[in-house]
Amino acid sequence: MKVLLVQTPEDIKEILREIKEKTISKNIYISGSLDDALEETRAYNLSKSLVEKLIDGGYNIVTGFGKNIGYYISGSSIQKLYSINEANIEKRLIMRPFAHDMSLDEDTSYRRNLISDTKFTIVMYGQAINSKGDIVTSRGVWEEIKISKEQGNYIIPIASTGFAAAELGEKIKSSITEYPYLENYIEKLCSENSPDKLAELVLHIIEEISFNFID
Repeated sequence: MKVLLVQTPEDIKEILREIKEKTISKNIYISGSLDDALEETRAYNLSKSLVEKLIDGGYNIVTGFGKNIGYYISGSSIQKLYSINEANIEKRLIMRPFAHDMSLDEDTSYRRNLISDTKFTIVMYGQAINSKGDIVTSRGVWEEIKISKEQGNYIIPIASTGFAAAELGEKIKSSITEYPYLENYIEKLCSENSPDKLAELVLHIIEEISFNFID
């Protein structure tokens, strides 16, 4: 047991902040949605490869169950966790589906709460169908990107999946100084299509961030 000398209330706040940072540094929020049947096989393969590598790396998965992507992420995570006889599945995989009757304010508050205990945000796809039947980028995914940035999460777009992830990738390229941890990787995130290579790349980025940026 380690004894800490606390002199002021500010010391207590700082200690609690550091404890929280350490606790959430292994938690990864995966943001994404997809409503395109032609992409389902690739999306599933990418989701499966991604969560398997993250779980093997000791990271925990958090998902809000975005359309299709959340299903692929949660299903693949459960399968992987059972295969390694994980005793604490509830800690390694946090699933919080959205209710359909939420107001916009409730929806935003729910997203904020969901992301608050994570340190990384991975963005994939981010596609939706609007009321006219047109393919659009997902408002919910963009809101999660905004919340993640406000919170100070390390945001990693798998931009080659298109839609919101691709738009975010282009924004990052044009303001790369705000994302120094992606300077050597953003082009690859925009161009690589192999699910296994993308999963390996994302894990490498996260491990590099953990080593260089997180105490």
